[in-house]
Amino acid sequence: MIKKLLTLLLLSSVAMGAMSQTNEPAKDDHIADGLASVTAIAGETRTIEDSVASTQSSAVNPEIPLWKQKLYYGYNFDIYFHHDSKRESKENGWSFALTPEIGWRLTEKIHLGMRFGGSYANYKSSFMVSELDTTYYTDLRIHVGSWEVAPYMRYKMKSLFNDKVGIWLEAHLYTGMNFPRVTEGNTAHTDYDGLHHSVTYGFQISPVITYQFNRKSTFQIFFSILSLGYSGTAYFYGDRREYTNDVIIFSGKLSNLLSNQFTPGLYGLRFGVQKSF
Repeated sequence: MIKKLLTLLLLSSVAMGAMSQTNEPAKDDHIADGLASVTAIAGETRTIEDSVASTQSSAVNPEIPLWKQKLYYGYNFDIYFHHDSKRESKENGWSFALTPEIGWRLTEKIHLGMRFGGSYANYKSSFMVSELDTTYYTDLRIHVGSWEVAPYMRYKMKSLFNDKVGIWLEAHLYTGMNFPRVTEGNTAHTDYDGLHHSVTYGFQISPVITYQFNRKSTFQIFFSILSLGYSGTAYFYGDRREYTNDVIIFSGKLSNLLSNQFTPGLYGLRFGVQKSF
């Protein structure tokens, strides 16, 4: 009887040992699987955090102050060669303008700015003069110095080539003063007889194309030759004032276009560079 009990105890202990040996690897496997899952979750969390951080850094660079990313300045210039033919006068000449600017990037698509500067024009004008019973042409050599101020708003309509090229539509107001000086010819009975200065004003809508070289430099071309707008001028003589107003279509006055008096020329193909701080 005692031998049978000892034999059963021995067999049971052996069986329990075998069971414990077979269960140990299973526990180790579950622990290893759990550690692998935690590692995978941690890795995914780091990947998500890295992607969010990279997205935020691409939108706003924390290393550059916000005002340096928003504020910009620039320099613009244009050369204008033209021929203006009317019933009472003909005009041939050229002009050069330099207009610095400063602006603020309100959003990626909307910019607000201000241009200011001056220009110089040199042209020859032939006026038809009627005096008593005689009609004749008088030729004048005219030099004009002027300044202008133009606040503007610009909207980006299209981005091309990974945002390198932008197509914008710009609307601006302008006002300025012109100071003519006649060096050749007789001004009697012409528009320059007694003219001291003139004041121009109006608004204009025209397309602009930009090319961004890098974060700090952007090249721009103004297509004023495709502009629409309104223009007015006040002429100040010694004892009187005169005013002219007209609609501008493709850089030509509507009154001239309706009367087949075209004004061909390279008008306002202005080039410029914007610079970031």
